[in-house]
Amino acid sequence: MLKYFDGIHFPGAYLNIDLKKFKDKITIFSAHSFEEIKKAQNFDFVTFSPVFDSKGRKGLGIKKLNEACKLHPNIIALGGIISDKEIEKIRNSNAAGFASIRYFYQ
Repeated sequence: MLKYFDGIHFPGAYLNIDLKKFKDKITIFSAHSFEEIKKAQNFDFVTFSPVFDSKGRKGLGIKKLNEACKLHPNIIALGGIISDKEIEKIRNSNAAGFASIRYFYQ
C-alpha cells in the first residue's frame, strides 16, 4: 500500500502524452471505453466509468468492469458510487479499488 499517493490524473485528451517527464509521479488515465484502456497501458492506473448510473449517464455495470480489469492490471472503478451497496459490488469485482466524490460527501 502506498504511504502517499502522489500522482496526476489525465483526462481522455491526454491519452498520447509523453509520460517520461512524469516518471516520479503515479499516472492515472480516465477511460470510458475498452479501446481507451487498451491504449493506456503506459499509465500506472486507469479509471473506468461510469460503473453505476451517474448523473444521467447509464452505468456500464460490474460485468463490464471485470472485462476492463482483464485489459489493465490496475483499474479503478468510478461513477455512481454512492453507498455501501456499490462498494460491496466493487469489492467482489476484480478492480484495484474505487474513487468517488458523492460516496464521501453526501
